[in-house]
Amino acid sequence: MADIKFGPAGYPVAAKGRVSRVFSILKEAKLSALEYAAVYGLRMGLEKAEMIGNHARDSGISMSMHAPYYVSLASKKQDIRERSKGRLAKALQFAPLMHVKRIVFHAGGYSGLSQEEAYAVVRDAIEEIWERAGHLGDGAILMAETAGKMGAFGSVEELIRLCHDVDGCLPTIDWAHLYARSKGKIKDRDSYLDIIGRFEDELGNRFVDNMHFHVSGVTYTKRGEKSHRPMGGKWGPDILPLMQIVKDVGYTPTFISETPNSLEGALYTKHLFEALE
Repeated sequence: MADIKFGPAGYPVAAKGRVSRVFSILKEAKLSALEYAAVYGLRMGLEKAEMIGNHARDSGISMSMHAPYYVSLASKKQDIRERSKGRLAKALQFAPLMHVKRIVFHAGGYSGLSQEEAYAVVRDAIEEIWERAGHLGDGAILMAETAGKMGAFGSVEELIRLCHDVDGCLPTIDWAHLYARSKGKIKDRDSYLDIIGRFEDELGNRFVDNMHFHVSGVTYTKRGEKSHRPMGGKWGPDILPLMQIVKDVGYTPTFISETPNSLEGALYTKHLFEALE
């Protein structure tokens, strides 16, 4: 239990943006992780980045960062591709200041390319980013996230292949996204074990030692993910079988809640695991 981490995506609402209050709330709630939400851009100076990192270090909070939503590495427009690569390079630059070890990102849509064509473009882009800025991250890893929409790069197969081919890249498994992408098939122990087993078989200890999970309820359509919802209610996926696997096998993932109230979702996840203990 000590090595498993739980935390929210983004600042708790009650902190009202005050950095010191963010980390006080997390400590009071006995949470141990925070995913900094740079989803609309990394809009801060070096001084504020260092302040966040110092608070995280002093509070014992494990930090990750979610890169901007508008990263689109396979865009039809070359300038958008270049700006997308620049945003991930900037995230690597800021990671050591913010005490961030994992940079979560969506690669973007296929943009009219075939899946094979999109894969080659995304792979080459990540390789370029890593060569340009990997050394700036001081050990930070680029964490490609499973996608919830059918038209987006980020299937299990694509991420396994990408993480095989590119140094410094590992997967973030967003279970709500996979639930939506599979039209609700992630629903029991066997379905969770199948996905974890595929990543573990192909990526080995690199994956096991850096397990990074997003959890949330979700609604979906035939095109995949529609919107995130709270956990524990009428929306899937049911994460209890996942928690049981983590307990039984002894995995030590970081769980990041992406529910509408992410602090509440992080506490729900932590309490659910503690109930199994």
